Amino acid sequence: MIEGFDFAQRDIGSFSDPYLKIIIGDRVFNERDNYFLDEPNPKFYKRYQFSATFPGAPPAVIEAYDFDDLFGDDLIGKTSVDLDDRFFSPDWQCIEEKPIEYR
Repeated sequence: MIEGFDFAQRDIGSFSDPYLKIIIGDRVFNERDNYFLDEPNPKFYKRYQFSATFPGAPPAVIEAYDFDDLFGDDLIGKTSVDLDDRFFSPDWQCIEEKPIEYR
C-alpha cells in the first residue's frame, strides 16, 4: 500500500486520523496503532505478505478507518480486490518480468 488521496473528513473541526485494515481470507493486517494524525493524504509505504492459492484466492478487502480513541473508529471507505481476476488477467499474464516493489 503506497498512499491514499483525499480521505473523507470524519472528525469535527479537523481532518481524519486514517489507518488501514486489510483482510485476505483469515489473515488480518490491522494498522490501528499506526494511524496518521490529521492527514487527508496519508503515505503508508507498507508491504503486506500473505499466501494465496490460484484459482480460488479470497478477495483482498482494504478498509480505511478514522482513529478515534473516545467515540470509536469510523469507517472512511473500503474496497475489495479480486485477486483471481488480477492474476488471470491477459494484461498481467503477457508481462514477462512481473514488477515487484519492495520498500
